Formats: sequence, C-alpha cells, structure tokens
Amino acid sequence: MVSVGKRGPHRGGGKFKDRKWFNRAVVLELVRTQGPISKSELARVGRLNIAIISDVVEELMAEGLVKEIGTGPSTGGRRPMLLGLVAEAYCAVGLTVGTRTLTAVVTDLNATVRGKIQARSEMGQGPEALARRVREVLGEILKELPAGLGEVLGIGLALPAPVFDTTEMVFSPPSFPGWGELRIGHLVEEEFHLPVVLDNDANAAALGEHLYGAGRRVRDMFYVVAHRGIGGAAIMDGALYRGAQGGAGEVGHTVIDLEGPRCGCGRYGCLEAFAGRAAIARRASRALKLAGRGEMNDCKPDEVTAEIVIEAGLGGDELARRVLEETGEYLGQGIANVVNVLNPELIVVGGSTMRAGDLILEPALRVVRRRALPGMADRAQVVAGELGEDAGAVGAASLVLRELFAVSVPYEKDDRAIESELGAASVS
Repeated sequence: MVSVGKRGPHRGGGKFKDRKWFNRAVVLELVRTQGPISKSELARVGRLNIAIISDVVEELMAEGLVKEIGTGPSTGGRRPMLLGLVAEAYCAVGLTVGTRTLTAVVTDLNATVRGKIQARSEMGQGPEALARRVREVLGEILKELPAGLGEVLGIGLALPAPVFDTTEMVFSPPSFPGWGELRIGHLVEEEFHLPVVLDNDANAAALGEHLYGAGRRVRDMFYVVAHRGIGGAAIMDGALYRGAQGGAGEVGHTVIDLEGPRCGCGRYGCLEAFAGRAAIARRASRALKLAGRGEMNDCKPDEVTAEIVIEAGLGGDELARRVLEETGEYLGQGIANVVNVLNPELIVVGGSTMRAGDLILEPALRVVRRRALPGMADRAQVVAGELGEDAGAVGAASLVLRELFAVSVPYEKDDRAIESELGAASVS
C-alpha cells in the first residue's frame, strides 16, 4: 500500500495505523470530492471534531497537499476560508497491459492525465518480450514527467487476466495458453524502485470510474468492460468487492444461452461469446454473406473486424447498426443478471467497444428494463464510462491514488449510517 507522509511516499500496511491516519484520510477524501470546502463543513460532513480538523488541515497544508483557495459566503460571522486539493503535489503512473498494446499515463492527484504513451505490447512473443516492452514504456514516461508535478507515489498495473492474489504480482494471460508466467510486479519494483500495485483491468477501470469518472459519489456500482472480451467488477458499499479468491465480477463468463457458441474459456453460451469483439465480427461477416453484400467499409466479409462494424454503424450502415443492436441486447441480458443478483445503483459500461455509444447502450438498457426484476430494473442506471479509452491506464493509476484517499467517507447520509462507518476512529 502506498501512503504519503511528511517524508513523502512510503510503504504502509493494509489498515490505517491509528486514528490520526484515519482522520487525515477522511479530510483528504472530503477535500478531493467536495472542495472547495471550509473547516466547519469538513467537521460537519466528516463527523470530526473541529480541533482535529484544524490539526489535520495544518499538517496537510505544511505538506503541500491542501491549500487555501478563497473565502465562502458568510453565515453571520467572518467569511470562512475554503480549502482545495493541490493536485500537483504528487503524481502516479498507470500502465494497462493489453494483448496488443501498452498504454501508460502519468496523472496528478485528480487523475487528470498529464502524460501518455502507447506502444506495442508484444505479449504474443512471450514473457521476456513483454517484460522488455514494459521496462521501455515505463522508463520513457518516468523520464519525461511533466514539469510542476511532485514526486511519483507509485506505479499501478492493470492486467488482462484474473488477479487472485495481489501480493503475488504474477501475471499469466489466459488468452495465451502455455505462455508462462511473468513476475511483473517484482520486475517493475526492482527496475524503478517505486511501490507497485496491480489488479486485473476490469477492477482497475472500475476503480477509476468510481473515484474519478461516472461513478463518483455512488456507493454500489457495477462496471462492465466490453472489448476483446467482456469483464466486470463490483463496487459494493464504496469498496471494490473481490470475492473469496479475488475473482468476483466475471460477468463475461455468465451463461446467457445454454445452446450458445463456444467461448474462449472453453465453455458454451457465455456472454463474451455473444458480445466480445470476435463475436461482433463473426455476426457481421455472416450477415453480409446472407444479405449478398460483398463488403463493409471496403472490407470483404471475412476481413471485417469489430472496429470496422463500429465505424460503419456510426456512419449509418443499417446492417452494421443491426449487428451492434444485437450486441447491445446480449450485453443487456448480462447486465440484467447483474441487476437481479447485486441490485447496484449504477452500471457503468466502458471498453473499446463502447466507441459505438448509444448504438449499443440504448438496446442494452431496453433489455435491462425488460429482463431485470421490477423495482430494480426501473431504478438501475446504465451509463457509458467517462474515462474513455484511457480508463484502463487511469484505473491503474487509481490503484496508487486510492491509497492516499483510502477511506470511503459518507457524503450526505443519515446519522446512523455515518456513525456506523466512522465509529470511534473519528472521535477525538
């Protein structure tokens, strides 16, 4: 875990060491999410003693993490001083590892991308080739940090594979059987002498959307990533839910048709076999042949890719739009299952396939309304992610950033819920 103190970034434990660290994290989270904010408002929302607030704010200002940014309206006395986060005080690096590409970003404390590099991953050539590319890309982005940013808190890695134990830092992609293993976390730590945290790409992107994107201030959220495969991650009561072995959220391998096509996992009828990019291309190719059409966007039926289908659909091609509509309907069935099981407040859909936008999202929402149970279906919101194509890399950086804001604080909840979450830790 990465945390920040007066001596800069250092490794910490899995829990807050004491009440002081807890209070500090509450204040930072509130300044980040609700700033500009006054000390009195911090005390009210965070249920912290004003004397504690003053001490914590003084410490954070001395470290350069918080600053005064103006005054608020008077409520009868002196105008209160408002506090804001110094986003440039520290930065984080995030790297998302794809089967074809690597994307690295450097962000400030608001997860605003301040630098970005994309390169081939060469994963298909084996662990050594991937290790070489990871070193090169991270070395380049660390060498070219934007001026004005503070120290690097750490490096987050988002991987296209289940991560059952984040302490092991071992990567073995299921999409390349026999590929072997790469101790990618240890490799990066030893090479760059920075703290490293990692998770699978869906969990990382979900965290990024929850902290900095479409899921801000949402307590219960499910994230669906639609790209080469279909993945998912659950945020429950403000925290990432990992499950007993760390594999929770694999919505892509829930079965939506027992008689469906074979999935890459070897089973039949999985959501991924209907809504993954290979399935989109396959359906489009078949539809072109059945329609007697020789091409789509200058590509022959057997050469059509999901990206070609999306481009054609956005350009008004009716056949492509129908394929994308079907994809949305399949995706909606998977989301309806999630709604029935977890009853999330919000479902965020991201990934490269979502470049199709409403051509997929609208049919998905129609199916959710029809297939999920009444009472949950009509309240569940289904929205596109806000982080776009950088969701994986920003999510990876968020794995680092969340350790600074590592307390899930209440926003405007009832007193009983607030007292239950903060407990004695927030009492002087």
